[in-house]
Amino acid sequence: MTFLTDLDDLIRYRHGDVKKLREIRDTVRHDNFITTDNKNYVESLITMYLKNKPFAKPLPRQQSDTKIELQPKPATSSSDSKSNVAFSFLSNKKLGVLAGVAAAIAIIVIVGFTAINQTGTTDSAVSVTITEPLLVNVDQATYQRADIISISGNSKSASTQSVELSIENTDGVKIWKENINPKKDGQFSTLVIAGGGGWENDGVYILKVTHSDLASEIKFKFFT
Repeated sequence: MTFLTDLDDLIRYRHGDVKKLREIRDTVRHDNFITTDNKNYVESLITMYLKNKPFAKPLPRQQSDTKIELQPKPATSSSDSKSNVAFSFLSNKKLGVLAGVAAAIAIIVIVGFTAINQTGTTDSAVSVTITEPLLVNVDQATYQRADIISISGNSKSASTQSVELSIENTDGVKIWKENINPKKDGQFSTLVIAGGGGWENDGVYILKVTHSDLASEIKFKFFT
């Protein structure tokens, strides 16, 4: 009888720890390997319950069979080790490839982002370059009677002349006018109260500004 046959008999007749014996059997069948402790444990059960000779002292033929079944483990271990090394190498290679791809993607994204930023910067610079030489703004889009309209603007003109501001109502009639001296940086601002003569109609009113040979305008709504 072989070692595995005796092991099967121990399990069948439930001699010893059946769960442990099954684990030992599975290990032997799968890896063709058994630890010294497990081997001694199984041999003691074989001697006790099956009255068989210890596994360490079998008949010559049994010894030959036992060696064929249980001792090829070093070769298998070497093969497994090579497989593990190969698997580890392939895994590392795959990880390296993936890392390379990720790095390439990151570089593309960074380059693209940089290009976008550069484009944005260029556009911004161009925008600044082509900014209107004369700008005027109001603080709201809609006003009612007695509201204060805050007017501000900027002139790129080098002229020392004053900036002329005016408001036209819905009929195109100029209902307000003021001249302002811009600051050294071209900034100018003033306040005007919505209401009075010419402010009788609801609708769109136009704020116009001129400075030397420059002109600009902006529209806002007025309700009585």
